[in-house]
Amino acid sequence: MPRQTRTRLTLVPLAATLALTACTVQPDPPGSTATPGRWDETAGKAAVTALSAGYLAAFDDCDDLLTYYQANALELVTPYGLGGFGGGMVASDSAAGAESGMDSAAAGASSDAAAPHSTTNVQEEGVDEPDIVKTDGRIIVTAVNGRVRIVDVASEKVVSEVRMPGRRDQAHASELLLSGDTLVVLGQEWSYAQPVDGRFLPFGSARTVVMTVDVSDPSAPRTLGSMRIEGSYRSVRLVGDTVRLVMVTEPPGVEQTQPTKGTLAAEAEAERENRELVMATTIDDWVPHVQMLDTEGRATSTTQLLGCDQISRPRDPAGLSTMSVLSFGLGDGAPTPTSGAGLVASGDTVYASTDRLVVATSGWDLWRWMGPAVDAIWPTEPVNRTDLHTFDISDPDQTRYVASGSVEGRLLNQWALDEQDGVLRVATTTDPPGASVQSQSSLVVLREDGDELAETGRVDGLGLTEQIRAVRYLSADLAAVVTFRQTDPLYLVDTSDPTAPRVAGELKIPGYSAYLHPVGDGWLLGVGQDADPKTGQTKGLQASLFDVRDLSAPRQVTVLTWENAYSMVENDHRAFTLWPATDQVLLP
Repeated sequence: MPRQTRTRLTLVPLAATLALTACTVQPDPPGSTATPGRWDETAGKAAVTALSAGYLAAFDDCDDLLTYYQANALELVTPYGLGGFGGGMVASDSAAGAESGMDSAAAGASSDAAAPHSTTNVQEEGVDEPDIVKTDGRIIVTAVNGRVRIVDVASEKVVSEVRMPGRRDQAHASELLLSGDTLVVLGQEWSYAQPVDGRFLPFGSARTVVMTVDVSDPSAPRTLGSMRIEGSYRSVRLVGDTVRLVMVTEPPGVEQTQPTKGTLAAEAEAERENRELVMATTIDDWVPHVQMLDTEGRATSTTQLLGCDQISRPRDPAGLSTMSVLSFGLGDGAPTPTSGAGLVASGDTVYASTDRLVVATSGWDLWRWMGPAVDAIWPTEPVNRTDLHTFDISDPDQTRYVASGSVEGRLLNQWALDEQDGVLRVATTTDPPGASVQSQSSLVVLREDGDELAETGRVDGLGLTEQIRAVRYLSADLAAVVTFRQTDPLYLVDTSDPTAPRVAGELKIPGYSAYLHPVGDGWLLGVGQDADPKTGQTKGLQASLFDVRDLSAPRQVTVLTWENAYSMVENDHRAFTLWPATDQVLLP
C-alpha cells in the first residue's frame, strides 16, 4: 500500500497554473400501550396496503402503529427470523483522518487567544457537520480511538480528556461538534443482552450516546448532561445553536428463533414460533427509547423517544426500522430533545440546508427482490430506487415532516442532493440488474407539492455504462457531475429552468474526480485518480484545475499526478482543507 502523504496545493486561478509542494424531544408521552398477543388479521392486511392517496400517513395511536409493524413483519418472517429486513442498506458518514485533521486545524497556531485556524469543510454554508477534529483556534478537540482529548493550541499539549458516560470503554466517541464553549460528543455503544430458550435478537442492539460538555476551561471540562438512544445515528447537523440528529433504529426488543434441526418439520415449527413471537410483541419492542443521564452518567429516566402520533408510514412498506429526526438546543445545557418526527423506514444519506433536512434511503426495492419470502409479496422486477424524505428545520424549536418522493437509481453520497426554496435536485446512477441494459446517470429536479416531492424535470443519459463519481452544485442554476468508467466526462448541467434541465457542456479526460471544489468564479478544482484511458485502470492521485467560465466549453487547464498515491479527500470531503490566505489546498 503506498505511503500516504499530506500535499500542499497552491492555486493561482487567474494565471491558470498550479504550483505544488509535497509535505508529509423530550417527547409527548406515548399514547396507549398495545396488549401483548393482540392480533387482528383484518387490520393487519389493511395496514400493509399501499396508501390510496398521499405519500405519508400518521398513526392515530400506538395500537395502529403496532399493527403496522407486526403486519409487515409477518409478511417477511421466515423459519430463520427477520434478519436482513430492517430496511434499506445503511452506512454512516465516515470520519476524516485524525492526523490530517490535527495538522490542518493547528495550522497557524500561536500563543494568542485564538490563532488563525481552519474549520470542517462542509457542504452548505451555515450548516456545520460532525468531524473527529474540531477547533476554534484556542483549543483542538479530537475523537480518536473512542477517546476525546482537548489540546491547548498555545502550549501544544493535551490538557484534559473527556470521558463518555457509563462504564469505562462502554461507549466509544466517534464524532464531535463545537459551538462556542459547548462541545457535543457523539458515540456508539452496544448491548450484549442474550434472550433465553435459544432465541436471538435479529437486529442487534446498537445505541447512540450524545453528550454536551462545557469547555470554557479546557483544563477542566464539565459535563452538562447526556442521553442514550436506541439505534445508530446516521448523521448530525448544527444550524445556529440547534442540533439536528438523524437516527435509524431497528426493532430493539423483537426476539426470534431458528430451527434446531435441518428437517422440514423443524423449519415449519420455527416459522410458527417466530410468527407467534411477532404477534406477541408490544409497541416497546419496535420503537426507539431514550434514556436521560445526569452529569455523572447515571440514568434518570427512560421514555419512548417519539410519541406514536409523531411517527408516520410511507406510501409503500419500507422495512421495519424507525427513522427519527430530533432537535435539541445547545443553550439548554443537557441535550434534551425539544422536537422530533419519525418514519417507519430506514435512511442512509443525510443532507441539510439551513431550511430543509433531507434523508434518503436507497435499495429497498432490491430487498424486495431478494428471497422467495419477499418475491411472494412483491412479484415485481427489481428496481434500483431511492426514497427521499424532507423535513422543515427553519424553526430552531421545531422539526416538521414536509414531503416524500422517489427517484430511480442510487445516490453517490450527500453531495448528490441540493435544496433551495422547496426545489430539490438529485443526481442518481441507475444500475439495471440485467447485463443487456446499460447503466446511466440522471439529474432529477423535484418540487414540494403538498406531502409529495413531484418531479418537474430531468436530464438522462449522463455517462452511459458509467457511474457518478462526484457531484457539486455550483449555484441554484448550475451543477457539475463527473462519471467514470475509462475516461472522466465532466458534465455541466444547467438547471435554471426546473422543468427542463439540460447539459450545457461536457469534457472528457483520462481519470476522474472524486471530489469537486469551487476555487473562484468560474474555476473548479477536482481531486481524484488518474487512469489509463484505454482500460480505465487507475494509476494514482490526480488534481485538476478546470475553467468552467464558458459552460459550453469547459477546459482542464492544469493537471498534477502522483503515481500510486491516494487522498482521503476522495472518500471524505471533510479531509479537504482550503487555506484562502495563501491559496493553498491540503490533501491528506
